[in-house]
Amino acid sequence: MKKKLFYTLLIFSGIIVFFPIIYSFMSSFMTTKDIVSGRLIPSEINFINYRELLKNIPIFQFFLNSFITSITAMFFQIIICSLTAYALVFVEFREKKAIFILIMCSIFIPWEAIFIPNYFIILKMRLLNTKLGIILPFLANGLGIFLMVQQFKTLNKSLIEAAKIDGCSHLFIYLKIVLPLSKGILSTWGIYSFLNVWNMYLWPLMISTRPESRTIQIGLKMIKSEEGTNFGVLMAAVIIVIIPSLIVLFLGQNQLQKGMTSGAVKE
Repeated sequence: MKKKLFYTLLIFSGIIVFFPIIYSFMSSFMTTKDIVSGRLIPSEINFINYRELLKNIPIFQFFLNSFITSITAMFFQIIICSLTAYALVFVEFREKKAIFILIMCSIFIPWEAIFIPNYFIILKMRLLNTKLGIILPFLANGLGIFLMVQQFKTLNKSLIEAAKIDGCSHLFIYLKIVLPLSKGILSTWGIYSFLNVWNMYLWPLMISTRPESRTIQIGLKMIKSEEGTNFGVLMAAVIIVIIPSLIVLFLGQNQLQKGMTSGAVKE
């Protein structure tokens, strides 16, 4: 009885969570008349909303800009965070504790507090309306470094010591031992950083003033402003926006769960 109740609650919760996505998908094939009338299923399947979207808005340019910035930021965050964590765990130097404390302090600084300084830095570097200008403040992350430090501390130190005795360099140990044993946290942080940059709105809005450099979230706002009450076109754009997020979440679900629990228990 308890098991049936448990699964019933799970199914009910799943319907509530996914209903907006399902309705958006259905609405993307509806006419404005069907949407306003409150229909849940389109009277007929047509792709007019997608045709209008591709005709009037450079949605694929926005999509490509977001994809490039998200993938690039994810790659550099994984590399920079893991290298920093490796140095803090496996390399002995005098300023290690001070640097780690500074990194930890950076986690507690709200983004709004450094938003304007970052903008002026990008302005002085003449990187407005460039993908690099969007990515630059997100090449590293204090939280990612902290999580990887905790993961690296759980690794078997005897493997590292044996590699050092055999004359292996830090680069070899990092690439051949540490990274392969830390796939969980690397995948988790990759998913997190990708979705974080993909869903950014305010920072790309400030940095990019031209349509050719804008990301998908800004494009979605432009579509809402230009199309007005054409909800079908807006829902078609929403579906295009959320597809990458859903794919990343579904494909990386197992790694995400493993990464969130890795380092919680030391053997």
